[in-house]
Amino acid sequence: MKFPKIVSCKSPTLFFKLFALCWLFFVFVLKTEAQIAVIGGVNFSNVRSDVSLESKNGLTAYHFGVSVQYYPIKSLEKLSLTNEVIFSQKGYLQSFAEDYTFRFNYLTLPVLVNYTPHSFFSVQGGIELSQLMSTSIKQGMKTYRHFDTGLVLGISVFDNSRVSFYTRATYGLRYMLDYVLIDEMGDFEEDINDIYNVCFSAGIKIKLRNEKIAFGK
Repeated sequence: MKFPKIVSCKSPTLFFKLFALCWLFFVFVLKTEAQIAVIGGVNFSNVRSDVSLESKNGLTAYHFGVSVQYYPIKSLEKLSLTNEVIFSQKGYLQSFAEDYTFRFNYLTLPVLVNYTPHSFFSVQGGIELSQLMSTSIKQGMKTYRHFDTGLVLGISVFDNSRVSFYTRATYGLRYMLDYVLIDEMGDFEEDINDIYNVCFSAGIKIKLRNEKIAFGK
């Protein structure tokens, strides 16, 4: 019989902080027009795993934050970039004799490219960098990786209005957990890197001002 043993792993927190500083510089220093909004909504979260997780189910959670959408090229009004700072809760459920909830609270920095083929809707794609802030699991901060990245694909409707709606799918790229399998003799048999976040989000975006604001001028 094989037994898993958890191996804690440090995260590149310094990289996350440097990226956040670069994000702030890019948004507020470069000469561009932008729109600021608050966002919030619901997450339908789960995890994918290379090793089968028994009795696994999705978790309904939430997210909220601030969004800055800016237009770096005036001649390309259909193309814009979006940077956000979001508190996002993800996780999953497992049901055995009891129900177990695994919640992970992240501070995320999505970087999205928006293309608006029609005034009614736009499509989005990009990356999401996430820093784990807390978990519902005892010793969870010592067990799970603190840094996560994911690919994002989404759609936004009524994007030219003061109030718009969006849906997004985030596909995690970095494993959350390191562990090793131990055989019956107590010997280490295999290193396993496993469990990846998967999340579908839907929410509302409310612009603080509908007109564009000039930054860095």
